[in-house]
Amino acid sequence: MMKGNKLMLLLVVLAILVGVYFIVKYTSNQGRSASFRSELVEVDVEKVTKVELLSPTDTTILVKENEVWKVGDKKADENTVKSMIRTLQQIKPSRLASRSKDTWKDFQVDESGTRVIAYENGEKALDIILGRFNVEGQRSFYSYVRLNNELDVYVAKDFMKMSVNTGADAYRNDDLLKVVKDSISSVSFNYPDSGFVLSKSDNSWMIDGMPADSAAVAKYFQGIRNVASRNFAEVKGEALFDVSFQRNNGNDVQLTAYTNGGLSSSSNPDEFWNDPAIHEKIFKGKSYFIGQ
Repeated sequence: MMKGNKLMLLLVVLAILVGVYFIVKYTSNQGRSASFRSELVEVDVEKVTKVELLSPTDTTILVKENEVWKVGDKKADENTVKSMIRTLQQIKPSRLASRSKDTWKDFQVDESGTRVIAYENGEKALDIILGRFNVEGQRSFYSYVRLNNELDVYVAKDFMKMSVNTGADAYRNDDLLKVVKDSISSVSFNYPDSGFVLSKSDNSWMIDGMPADSAAVAKYFQGIRNVASRNFAEVKGEALFDVSFQRNNGNDVQLTAYTNGGLSSSSNPDEFWNDPAIHEKIFKGKSYFIGQ
């Protein structure tokens, strides 16, 4: 009789435990992920066709049209866009920080965070919020992240929220000029009152039939190997003068200066800049090249 009572008691306890399990599973855990996620970001760089970056201060929308990335009505830098998407792919959850909505504000995974929405062929493939960044020790760092449709907050080790830029200017094509010295046959400085041509002859650089200062020429080309600027502007003004780089392959590039101090480049006609430092690099006088 005692054995029968013990068996009955065990069955009752078992039934209670099973009931508690299902209650927890189907009520307490509603609206949140059932278990720790090993992956948060599963997007293909080549398949992504649109990215929305929403921060408390601005909204940036990147769209791929006919294989060309655009930011607003401007051409975006493809490498910068792809680099940003690859940065998102590096988000790996190392541990669960919280399963409570009450902690979102503290971890900045609410409206104070940066929301990133990525689409693949028109379908939403990612909707994640990048939250607070923390440093642990001298070499370790992490950010809090949350999938927008879930409660769970994760710690993404070795990921910096700041590595995902949100401003539109960060994605615009900022290239003005890329020059390889050996690919240039001549440079024409077209000034209203003192134009001249720096030309290459038998591996030597000449101005008006006279040898140019080799050190000055080398320094000039060194400074313009890769000219870029994020000092974008909108109004051109009137063209004042220009410098034209004649390449051996015929793919010439012209940079033009305007009355308002602006700059334009034929290699990136969608943009316009106002950057005195770049202006100084490009537009040199004749005396610069003859050592006077």
